[in-house]
Amino acid sequence: MAFKKPEVRSLAHHMAAAPHMTVSQFRRDHWVLMTRCPVCHLDCWVDLDAVVRLAGPETRLWNARSRCRRYGCDGRMIFLCTPPGQSRGAFWALGDDRGAKRGIP
Repeated sequence: MAFKKPEVRSLAHHMAAAPHMTVSQFRRDHWVLMTRCPVCHLDCWVDLDAVVRLAGPETRLWNARSRCRRYGCDGRMIFLCTPPGQSRGAFWALGDDRGAKRGIP
């Protein structure tokens, strides 16, 4: 079986692998991550280097929630991703529809 670069792999392959990936793997493969608050609709880019420094390289973001960064909003932000080689600006949720409430500070 031949090795395929991450940017050549299909979207289905990336999304099947995402639940098992760590932050350091997202950074290594050049994924683009952002967060969105469902309450106030604030969008923020995720700095993977900062997440590795603050939460550790083995942190998993699948079904994770983070508190909203907007002053006065009580929402919990969800993580969205663009796999390598996919269209910039198109984001898919890093989670399933069961809505697990695992939090990241």
